[in-house]
Amino acid sequence: MIKRFGFRNFSSFKDGAEINFCYNSSASIEDTVGTVIGIKGANGSGKTNILKALAFLYCFCARRINTRSGSSDSDSQINLPIETYFDNDNITEFYIELLLGDTTYIYELDLTKKGIVREELRRKVKKEVVCITREGNKVVECLSEFDELKSLKLKLDQSVISVVYDFDFHKPMTDLHLIYLNFVKIVFNVGATGYRSYDMDDYFKVSKLYSETPQALEFAKDIISGVDDGVVDIVIEKSIDQNGEIHHYPLFSHSNNDDIFSIGVAHESMGTKSLFLNLYRYWLTISEGGLLVLDEFDTHLHSMILPEIIELFTNKDINKKNAQLIITAHNTEIIDSLGRYRVVLVNKESNESYCYRLDELSMLRNDRSISPLYSKGKIGGVPKSISGLTKRLAKKWERK
Repeated sequence: MIKRFGFRNFSSFKDGAEINFCYNSSASIEDTVGTVIGIKGANGSGKTNILKALAFLYCFCARRINTRSGSSDSDSQINLPIETYFDNDNITEFYIELLLGDTTYIYELDLTKKGIVREELRRKVKKEVVCITREGNKVVECLSEFDELKSLKLKLDQSVISVVYDFDFHKPMTDLHLIYLNFVKIVFNVGATGYRSYDMDDYFKVSKLYSETPQALEFAKDIISGVDDGVVDIVIEKSIDQNGEIHHYPLFSHSNNDDIFSIGVAHESMGTKSLFLNLYRYWLTISEGGLLVLDEFDTHLHSMILPEIIELFTNKDINKKNAQLIITAHNTEIIDSLGRYRVVLVNKESNESYCYRLDELSMLRNDRSISPLYSKGKIGGVPKSISGLTKRLAKKWERK
């Protein structure tokens, strides 16, 4: 589980940001580490950049991104896909604190587009100790259990976390294996350019996954039929094209009196389409105890559906492996469903983003609704110049 993570000099964040899943003693919540964080803010405030930072960190450590440019291996150069604040040349910093079993791990990564500058891993059970310190392509300090790493000339575009899978070490290096497996278990819908929209191929791909995982399909059926009581079943069919390739696709069964009609995905509502695509992600994350990162979480969904989806991660009878969800949303009512310990607001001043969790504001209380204060702009995270925009535009048109 993530306890907290942060970064500096990434995209619109110059001086940094921290997202904290931990609860303090004043929170009336049983657990000390939460499973859900919701991020809100005005358009262009930098919400998605927080998700991009987290996705980059996970994918870089798990070797799931292209780190080089060039037409061939011989002439390729390291070119990490990170965007600094206004494209400056300073170091970008990341850190994350993970709770894996009874051990807390603190991982720090400093890099530029040209590669890793510094990397450090610490662990804490009762006492915090430094496991590995790396500078450039060399491990300069480590515990004896990691001393084999000192003989390696590390690649500047590869984290020490994933090195454990490239060599047959004599020592088990269990910590690195655990952390790597944690970084692999991320599902997200953002990339270097931000939110990733869907196309028709995504329906084919997820239909194939549903056909291979009946439990996931049953999970999707239960939720979609609960949202749309006209849908009584979902069947995954398949067809073979002229090249012999198999394509999977869904048919949604609707009841009308005693008759059942099958409807293709093209004729379903956008809400049903969105749920069909994303529910596999929810199921996979909850089943594996992973991390789900969703931008525009509330798109096409009724506001009453959102709290139920969030509860998939807060209900311990369902989320038995402590899977975590981090989202952005524009829906206002969701603030009250999440509460002040699960909401982060993002603002931007002079094109620099900053964020804070709502429990940092003294004016908010656990027993009061948050959304009225948010709607009035009392706590930030809203557009500053939206009021009267149409009237100002009308006056401008009058002068033409």
